[in-house]
Amino acid sequence: TYVDSQFIEYSRKFTMAKLNAEVDTATAAKYRVKSYPTILLLRSDGTEIDRLVGYSRAPGFIQQVDDYLAGKNTLAALEADAATKGSDPEFVSRLAEKYFGHGLHDQARTQYLKLVELDPKNASGQVDDALYTVARMFRKNKDYANARKFAQMILDRYPTSDMFRPAHLEIAGAWRRQGEWTTARKHYLDYVKHFPDDEDAPYAREQADTLAVKIAASGGKGA
Repeated sequence: TYVDSQFIEYSRKFTMAKLNAEVDTATAAKYRVKSYPTILLLRSDGTEIDRLVGYSRAPGFIQQVDDYLAGKNTLAALEADAATKGSDPEFVSRLAEKYFGHGLHDQARTQYLKLVELDPKNASGQVDDALYTVARMFRKNKDYANARKFAQMILDRYPTSDMFRPAHLEIAGAWRRQGEWTTARKHYLDYVKHFPDDEDAPYAREQADTLAVKIAASGGKGA
């Protein structure tokens, strides 16, 4: 994107800066940067207009920045629309993703769970992804019980979802991180049994074998 001639010309209207968020942790924390790359569009006083998270080709990138400069599709604009559009699953999904991209995880989780309530049949096609994101958020907070709870909701409600298999692994991983090695190993082995040709089956087998060694070495710890 940054070497595209169209973007190079476009970029002349901005002051461009790049920093390593793993080194300049204070700035990263100030702007709640949780993933890379995160591109912040800032006013001259450092206040944020909005951000782009992930990769985008030059035309789409430029259009998104232009929208933000015009006050379109920003977090502030979405929040202003919430009063009238807050019952629309598609809108709630967009708002949840926007909060998540801004590192506002509590607000994002609230919207993801609202989406689950609004669209129990997953007509929007977004609910399974929302549940998976919520499960991962709880796991990163070391709340393994809730991580399993929301991953299990995918298994119970949406067996044809593309999040079905990742949800299996999320449950196994939550048990492993909690130190319940025997239970985790069972889930990994179940994954291999039910999805032997899946690309993640070797990973699940490796985790099961590693846990078997740990269980044996600890005299049954985690059983």
